Amino acid sequence: MILICLVGEQPAPNLLPARRLQPAVTVLVHTERTRSIAANLEVLLEPRYPCRLCAVDPYHIPRIYDQLAHFVAQEFPGEPLTFNLTGGTKPMMLAAYWLAREYESPFVYFQTEGNRSCLYHYTLENGVISLKETEELPETISLDDYLRLHLGTYETGAPREDFEQRVFDVLAATPGIANVFTSVRPQGLGALEVDFAVHCGNQVGIGEVKHKGAKAGIDQINAVADPRYLGTYVGKFLISAHPVDRNNKLLAQAYRIELIELLSYEKTGTLDTADKGKLSQAILRRLGGKA
Repeated sequence: MILICLVGEQPAPNLLPARRLQPAVTVLVHTERTRSIAANLEVLLEPRYPCRLCAVDPYHIPRIYDQLAHFVAQEFPGEPLTFNLTGGTKPMMLAAYWLAREYESPFVYFQTEGNRSCLYHYTLENGVISLKETEELPETISLDDYLRLHLGTYETGAPREDFEQRVFDVLAATPGIANVFTSVRPQGLGALEVDFAVHCGNQVGIGEVKHKGAKAGIDQINAVADPRYLGTYVGKFLISAHPVDRNNKLLAQAYRIELIELLSYEKTGTLDTADKGKLSQAILRRLGGKA
């Protein structure tokens, strides 16, 4: 079976279905904008799941259809096809559905909600769509998968200050948080760095840990969390040992950065029980885990 995947800015809906369906070849249909994401997907899927890349127009539906139809006819004549209609632009989805209808090929749609990942299987017979099966995928994307999908290569390091170490220790010990990486540095993106990345279910968050949360920390988070790098839905956190002033609170709110003030550290040099719970619950609540 040949799996036709539409690559958008969120690559998870292509990775997990490909791993579940185990096609002979996965075709990663991408635009110029998503070529790097397709290349990152290819690295993660191969060699177990061989990939081919197919470039298409992002918005011109007849052109997308012609490009994809030509590619399939030339490369996989007579092969059974399955279409993953989850990703890509809406015109890409319409063109791919048009082609699936012509071939009467099955198609799937991947949905993530909270910590659940569901794959909907559809059939097409005589132009009639039927939902054949809905299955919940037990596998989730690891933090390493997520970072490699979005960033390509990256490095991590140890916490550089005691406050960062205290935050890491709490997150690493929190049930429901799968992984925590510290001092995450994307390669090829200059001096961009973030103090931690955290993974909960199918959701990923990043954060800065500062003795005094200020605009510099907000700017650092936004630079790394740009949709070009880490996608649209990454959670963002600013952790401060001092109260954050009103202007920076409003700025963080405007950028959808959650502020977590852990004031016990500045007073005692450690995190008290209340602040540990506050930190764990804020991260879990934002990333869809059990608070």
